[in-house]
Order: sequence, then C-alpha cells, then structure tokens
Amino acid sequence: MNKRYIYTVILCLGLAGAGPAQSPVSGTPERASDFTYTLASGRQGTLYALRSEWILLYFYDPTCEDCHALRERLNASETLNRLIGEKRLRVLAVYPEDVTGEWREQAEEMPPTWINGYDRGAVINTDGLYLMTSLPALYLLDRDKNIRLETAKADEVEKELKAVSR
Repeated sequence: MNKRYIYTVILCLGLAGAGPAQSPVSGTPERASDFTYTLASGRQGTLYALRSEWILLYFYDPTCEDCHALRERLNASETLNRLIGEKRLRVLAVYPEDVTGEWREQAEEMPPTWINGYDRGAVINTDGLYLMTSLPALYLLDRDKNIRLETAKADEVEKELKAVSR
C-alpha cells in the first residue's frame, strides 16, 4: 500500500461520522474551511469573520422536511438558547446553493437569533469544502474554527455544548 492510499482511507474514515475532526497526519484538530455567505439583504459575511466561543454550522435545504424538523429541534434546545443568550454561541444557517427563490420564501422562518444565508455561486459544494452527503448537516466549531463535531446529530451537539459550557 502506498501512503496516499492510507491517507485517503484514514481521511474517509475520519469524515464518516460525528466526532472531533482531526488531521490524519498530525492528529491536530482540523480547521474548518472559510466561505462567504450572502444574507437576504445582499450583504455578505464570512465564516472566519464570526467571533464566538462556539459556532454551529447548520447546512440545510429550504424544501427539506428533515431540515425543518432539525431547525425546530435546535430552536427548542435549552442549551443552545442559553449559550446564544450568553453570546457564547452563534448559529450560522447556510443553504449551500445559489437558488434563492425558495430560500427567500422561507428566510423569515429562521430563528431571529440565527444568521441565515445562502452560498452565492454554490462554492461550498463545488469546491467540496464540507462533507454533506445529505442535508441537513451540522458542524460544531470552536473559537479558532476547529471542527469539534462534523455531520453531527442534534443530541451530539447538545451533549458536547453541555460538557464544555459548565
């Protein structure tokens, strides 16, 4: 076996489930990829410009029933709402496509404490910045934009945030 094949297998195994994402080579936390999102106002922001102890990336599709259910589940979370209120957590909801008609129709349904944007140019998917085999997809990032959980479930996010926010 060559090193490239081993690296690919390790990388794929690391991406397969939720858990702290680490570089297969160094074992250090994997840093999230930066991207630009566009708000309903047309204003743009970047992931790296967000400042918070924790950032929850919520990738979704506005027509997806599972996405709606997860949004409601997250919005009802006492832990998430407490941390948002304490300004320790920011939720960035991103539609990773550039089809804005459906997105604009549901934009007001997002909780007002969340940042809701779309990916103008669909760069996130085109460049493969995040593993999203299906939507919704959750990523929990720390203040340095290291991925603490990837493709996580809501329960896993709550458990992690409870553990680190005491």
